Amino acid sequence: MSVSTSSSVSPRLGLWHWVAFTVGVVPLAVYAFSPREGDLPLYFRTAHAFLQGAIPNQDFRFEYPPYALLWFVPAAWLGPTLPSFIPLFGLQLALFDAFIKWLLLSEGAKRWGNSPRAWVPFAVYTVASWVQSIHYLKRYDLIPAAFVLVALVALARRREALAGWALSVGVVTKLYPVVLVPLALAVCWRRGTSRRLVLGLVAGALPLVPLSFFWPWWNFASFHVERGLQVESLGASLLWAAHRLGLVSGVAWVHAPAAYELHGAAAEAVKVATRWVWVVGSLAAAAVGIGSLRHRLPERAEEWARLALGPLIAFVVLNPVLSPQYLVWLVGAAGLALLSGSPWAPAALFVAAMISRGLFTGASSYGKGLTGSFTVLLLVRNGLLLAAGFALVREAWRLKRAGPEEALRPQALGSPAARQSMPGPLPPSP
Repeated sequence: MSVSTSSSVSPRLGLWHWVAFTVGVVPLAVYAFSPREGDLPLYFRTAHAFLQGAIPNQDFRFEYPPYALLWFVPAAWLGPTLPSFIPLFGLQLALFDAFIKWLLLSEGAKRWGNSPRAWVPFAVYTVASWVQSIHYLKRYDLIPAAFVLVALVALARRREALAGWALSVGVVTKLYPVVLVPLALAVCWRRGTSRRLVLGLVAGALPLVPLSFFWPWWNFASFHVERGLQVESLGASLLWAAHRLGLVSGVAWVHAPAAYELHGAAAEAVKVATRWVWVVGSLAAAAVGIGSLRHRLPERAEEWARLALGPLIAFVVLNPVLSPQYLVWLVGAAGLALLSGSPWAPAALFVAAMISRGLFTGASSYGKGLTGSFTVLLLVRNGLLLAAGFALVREAWRLKRAGPEEALRPQALGSPAARQSMPGPLPPSP
């Protein structure tokens, strides 16, 4: 069993931390009152119908996992009209934003004390949250992203039941955290604490049992099976660039029910291929992460974040549907990953997230089809995501292939923390 490697410093947040926290949080709390709608009308309509007794996926179509609706209900109950719902739900998201920023500040201070590096995760995340505000506070993706961070930090602190509960709630809110469940199970099995993790997973999903008696919540999956090739996905960006260059004809930029999609024979072929690449790539990234556990388990929160980002990025960048808010899923873990190891891959994720904002300007013609310069910007954004994912999966692969002694070197771990404490090799699995 590996030894816990707690940080050598763990100061409390000081005055300047709280000043920075206030500066980081207040602008978004103010932006919550912006009348910009985003997806909020959809959230309001579904929550309002639910409060009036309608059954999701029976009386009206609900495209999200079931817990998503439960997050919409409080603001819809307090705000019976859309203009009142928008600031209430925005303030609810601002609370999750504040929690994430507090967590990044706290983890930075615990890891690096008063060193300037302690501020990096919070500072970079704060700037990215401001730049992404039109998606950050107008979609609900911030909620499952916060639960993923809770799970990563809880796993680092060996609070497996809490981690399992947070992962489970995240999965039933937005589905994508499911790619982290195999990693968590593998680590906890090696630790001998898998029972606590499973109990947490079950506790988080337990409300689905009574919901199933009146709500066919599983039907949300059918909506996503029917979706086309979303214009910002990797495959779509390459196809659109080829179309702009005159290499492929018959590609149409269409406003579909849930997003803008590429339609046509070529788009259909790319969609089918992309789905296979997405499934295989996500599974392969998760398998590499699990394989890297052979000689060393992640201990610190940043090590968990670097390990988790491989399959998370694969799930996002290879997906035939890549909406701009999906990058919210990545930047919290990327902030933690900046606490040690090579910074370029996590930093690339923040750059990619901020580039996404540039695609939604009047000059981009997003509603009709991206113009040439903005098509290049989209390709750069997707290239950064792909490169960052490859780098982090490669980092895990190098640990997988390393012997116990090599895997424990600071260079292999990508963590200066290894200079402070060096856990011994793990015993063989039972």
